[in-house]
Amino acid sequence: MRIKVLGKLWSLSFTPNLGPGVDGDCSEPDKVGKQIRIRAGLRGQECLETLIHECLHAADWHKDESWIEQVAHDIARAAFRPGVHERIFEQQGTHGRVAGE
Repeated sequence: MRIKVLGKLWSLSFTPNLGPGVDGDCSEPDKVGKQIRIRAGLRGQECLETLIHECLHAADWHKDESWIEQVAHDIARAAFRPGVHERIFEQQGTHGRVAGE
């Protein structure tokens, strides 16, 4: 599938094997055929955190890795808090689409 990060298109895929200890990776933003790959076995908060992490790399390739890790973790944790998670992931009338698509 294709996603947009800061106006640039990326190919997003869920891949079974990215290597030992690798949950996701992201191509350089100026590369032709840019990809964001997420380990296929991830689910829930861990999947969301990895997706956010790789999107942050796509948005600012030169940002410090420790900053990326902390921000992705904090956003994913906030999204999975009771009362928040249900609002984000409820399906009534959205047909699986995100607002603004």
